[in-house]
Parts: sequence; structure tokens; C-alpha cells
Amino acid sequence: MKTLLTNLRALQTAEGRQRTTKFGAFMTLVGITDGLAILLLLPIIRRIGQGQSPGVVLLTLGIIALVGLALRYITTLLGYSIALDFLRSAHRIIGDKLATLPLGWFRPSRTGGLSSLVSDKFMQATEMFAHQSGIFIRESWVLITLTIGAFVWNPWIGLVFLFLAPVTIAVMRASSALKKYSSNQALPAGHELSSRILEFARNQPALRAAGRSENFAPLERALEADYRARYRELWLSTAAIVLSGLIVQLFVVAIIATTSWLAAEKSMAALTALAFIGIALRFSKTLENLSQAFLGLDSGRLALDETAKITGAHSLPEPTEPKHGDNSGSVEFDHVTFSYGDDTSATSVEADDIADASTAVPVLRDISFRVAPRTVTAIVGPSGSGKTTISRLVARFFDVDSGTVRVDGVDIRDMGTEALMSKLSMVFQDVYLFDDTLYNNVAVGRPSASREEVLRAADLAGVTEIANRLGWNTRVGESGGLLSGGERQRVSIARALLKDASIVLFDEATSALDGENEANILRSMAELRKHSTFIVIAHKLDTVQDADQIIVLSESGTIAEIGTHEQLYSAGGDYRRFWDRRNQASGWTLVR
Repeated sequence: MKTLLTNLRALQTAEGRQRTTKFGAFMTLVGITDGLAILLLLPIIRRIGQGQSPGVVLLTLGIIALVGLALRYITTLLGYSIALDFLRSAHRIIGDKLATLPLGWFRPSRTGGLSSLVSDKFMQATEMFAHQSGIFIRESWVLITLTIGAFVWNPWIGLVFLFLAPVTIAVMRASSALKKYSSNQALPAGHELSSRILEFARNQPALRAAGRSENFAPLERALEADYRARYRELWLSTAAIVLSGLIVQLFVVAIIATTSWLAAEKSMAALTALAFIGIALRFSKTLENLSQAFLGLDSGRLALDETAKITGAHSLPEPTEPKHGDNSGSVEFDHVTFSYGDDTSATSVEADDIADASTAVPVLRDISFRVAPRTVTAIVGPSGSGKTTISRLVARFFDVDSGTVRVDGVDIRDMGTEALMSKLSMVFQDVYLFDDTLYNNVAVGRPSASREEVLRAADLAGVTEIANRLGWNTRVGESGGLLSGGERQRVSIARALLKDASIVLFDEATSALDGENEANILRSMAELRKHSTFIVIAHKLDTVQDADQIIVLSESGTIAEIGTHEQLYSAGGDYRRFWDRRNQASGWTLVR
């Protein structure tokens, strides 16, 4: 409970925390008034049994009822205001935290669970704040009030209340722990299922082309695993509920037995004994409500625990006084070594790094090179050599294990994310377009740009041709699904042109494009090269040949060679073999 309240307060505004304190205080008063109203049954019954008028007691009961009604109205409003405050504040806190996390953190297994967290689970949490927490506080104080009142009225009954109340709470804690365990056991399977559903939905074209749209094995395995996990969770949750119900029934039996014994021994009047049995039944209902509320808090706990994992994730450290450098557009790697640790997955990088990303073995080893301003550097090497990792490190998707990455002569860790991003344009293979208009997807490159500037960048990248066919105000669909891969690349390059950054990171993906798209992208690359430092992961021979500098990586993630095309080709090393293989492959044709 303490952890739950701590996590809750961390996601509230100052006003929300104040309201929560008031909510707890008013709910305490509601519980006390409810308990007093129940205890008044005893003097009412006694006066009736003695032939006296219960008018004064009934008047007191009426006043308590009115006070309780007013308090319930206040707590209802407070409960909903706390829930709304949580929704607003939690979404903002999550968004602010995500903006500070390294880009490598955002792997599919995390983003799938994130969408479920901020929608369904947050709504479940608001149910806890608006209802379950209030019930828990109220019924706890009803229980305390009834226990004290019963003890004052009859010590024997009070002892039964006093003994069974902590026992009941202990059993409820055990039930809650059992339910928490069952929920935690089912959580990984639920996240995996969310990721596989997203994967299945996003890759329908490829799945249908392969005839796998109806029997996608990873999704079927995830469904089966989630079913088994939910089945186990159901049985464990049922056991928790049965355990809580059992202690409630035990209490009822104990009270009835005690009052019956006292009445038989003439230590309690028969009417009073009946009144105590009635109070005991209400007490048992209080225990039942308390048990259900205690278990109901678990739904909110899951959301708070998952949120705490995100807010507690390691953010990239930001300098207190960011340095901006000389704005020359230079990039330098100084004895850089990097490996993907446990907090990162191979799914967060491109395919050429997957071979090493799943282990602690360094992807890059003691890498040193310098990219002069307004030059083109091509990076080549076998699959798994770390080509894409170099571009990711320039953009500070991750921090290096050792060594230094410098931009404009400044260590990027001393530059700060905002300053670094202002200097970079990134054109990667995994282009993401927002479910917005074609025009807005280009304008996001520089939101302050005029319409004329947006249209000029779009024209240079060949996006105007797409707009002539579809219209500038046409929505491109989620992830740009209504456009082809080449068309999405055009939009991505238009963003880079519009941003006019001093450094462009380009993971060239023209090898699989048709002639028209390739021509547009190559023309845009030529435009970018005029005023930007260009680092390209090269696949096309003409890109390699025209580069001012070529960096050849080995399979072990070291630099094998550095030089121009002529120098490396003449040396007859790895680059020569790469060039000859690509040159031979470019001449292949299909014959009938």
C-alpha cells in the first residue's frame, strides 16, 4: 500500500496531492459516521425493549445521516477530480520522460506495452482513484469504529471484533499478494501479445504475399502463451477471492456463536443479542467490501508499477550548460567502443547490427575517424559490422562505452539533446510518417518554415509529384501506409531538405527502389551535399565512388581501411573485394 501511494503521488500535480489528502480525510469522516449510525442500533433496540421512546437517538441518527450524505457528495466530487488530475498529469509525466530517454530505448516490445498502459491501464487506475481507494478508506474506518463501539458495549463482543479484524486484514494482504503475483506472472505474456498483434497488423502486405496472413506462427504462439498465463491468473485470483470470503464467513459464525452464548448465559438481553448479530452482519459486509476494495486496488497498482518502471528508466544525462561548438558540421569518433547492454534489444537497431546486438560483445571496437565539414563520408562493411550503429551513435541513440563522439568539436554528451538534434537531419530506412496530411508530414522537418519553403523542399525531393496525384491535404495513413516505400523516403528527404541541418545521416535505401524514386532521392542527396556534412551508409556503387572519404568496417567492428575510392581500390584490400563483388552483381540479369 505504501508503494502504491508513493507511486500515485509521484504522478499527481501538487493540487492533486492536496485533493487526495482532503479525500482521505473526508472519507475517514464518512467511515466514522457510517460506523456510528450502525452502532446507534443498539441504544434504539435497548430503549424499545425497555418501553422507552427512541426519539432522541433517532434524531441523532438523522443528523448523522445528513452529515454522511453531505460528506459522500464532497468525496464523490473529489474522487473524480483526483482521477482526472491523474490522467492529465500522468500522460504529461510519461510524455516528458519519454522525451529524455535514449532513442534506443524505444524497441517494439516496449512501445506495444506503452500504448496499452496510457489507454486501458490508466483508465483502470482512475477507477481505483475514483472508487476503490475511497471504499477502502471508508470501510477501514467503519471497521475501526464498530470495533471500538462493540468493545465499549460488551467486552466479549469487542474481543471477537478486535481479534478477527487484524486476522482479516492479514488474510486480505495475503490475498492481495497472491493476486499481485498472478498479475505479474501474466504481464510479460500480455506485452508479448500486444507486440505480436502490432507486428501482424503492420506487416499485412508482406504476410499476405507470403501466404501467412491466416497462420502467423509468432502471433499464434503469443496467443497461446497469453491464454495459459491468463488461465493461471484466473485460478490464482479466484483463490485470493475465496480466501478473503472464507475469513468473512468465519467472522460471522464467531459473532453469532458469541452472542448466542452470552444470551444463553443471561449476560445479554435477547433483543440486544439480535442487534449485535445485525451489527455483526454489517461488520461482515464491511470486511467483504474492504476485501474487494483491497483486491481492486491491484488494477491500479499495475498501471502505477509500469509507469514507475518508465519514469525510473535511465535517461540520457543532460549538461547544465550545453555547449554548441563551432557550427562547422564536423563529426569525429575518438577511440569509440560500444556494445548493446541488457537494457537494449537488437530490435532497436538495423539489420546489419543484429548479429552482435543480442550479446555483450562490442559492436564497435576502438573506432577513430574524422569527417570534415561539408564532405561526404561513406561507410561500408559486411552485415553486422556496425555501420548503422555509427550513425545511431552520432545521433546519440545511446552513449558510448568508452571514447568520445564529437560534433562541431564538442563531445555530444556536453552538447545536450536539443542542441545536437538541431544540427542533424536523419534519413533512415525505417521511415515513419504521421497519420496526417502529406503537407504536414513534410512541414514537421521545420514547423516554422513558410509554405513556400515547404513546397520548395518537397519539389526538390519529388514529393510534388505525389501531391499532384493525391493532393497536399490527403492523409497518408498510420506510418504512411498509403504511400509506397520510395514515396515515404521522398517525404523523409524533403524533411531533411527543409530542416537544412549542417549534418545529414543517410542510411541509403535506394537499391530496392524503382528508377523514378531512385532518381528523385539521388537528386535530393546531391542538393543536401551542397551545404551539409554527409555520412551515408553506402550500398550503391556510385555513392561510394563519389565520396570524399570511405570507411571500411571489418566483421569484428573495427576500421579495416580509410581512404578515397582510388586509394582503397589500389590497395587491393577489403574494399577492393567489396567493390568487385558489387560490380559483378550489378551486371547480373535474369534470362529466359
